[in-house]
Amino acid sequence: MRNRTVIVAGLLALGIVATACTTPASTSSAAAAASASPTATASPIPTSPAPAADVAGKGAFTIDTYDDFFSPNVLMGTAGQKLNLTIANKGAATHTFTITSEHIDVLLEPGTSQTVEVSFPKSGSTQFVCRFHETMGMTGELQVQ
Repeated sequence: MRNRTVIVAGLLALGIVATACTTPASTSSAAAAASASPTATASPIPTSPAPAADVAGKGAFTIDTYDDFFSPNVLMGTAGQKLNLTIANKGAATHTFTITSEHIDVLLEPGTSQTVEVSFPKSGSTQFVCRFHETMGMTGELQVQ
């Protein structure tokens, strides 16, 4: 008799545990209130470059690098204009900012920034690239207006 009581009690306990594991989550008002409370979220990471930036007449400007684009990737200035350009790496990968014709090649670890002086060409445009991700389209240009 005692063995039957132990077996029945064990089966009841197993049934209760199995039911608790398969029953949907509570929909009580407390649970609803908890899920409705606002949570802090990080700013969304852009997925494409910002529109071209007019930097004519400016002495300094900042662009960001993401994985894998510059933002903005087109800077419009005047012929021969010099610009102190800060490049901030906001991506998870290491990037470069390279303008071969101006002998500029800086390495940017994630979370770092560097400032370089760039010169706009007399006419047309000068390309800048990330040497590591150029084939993925990580390019931009200094464009004369």
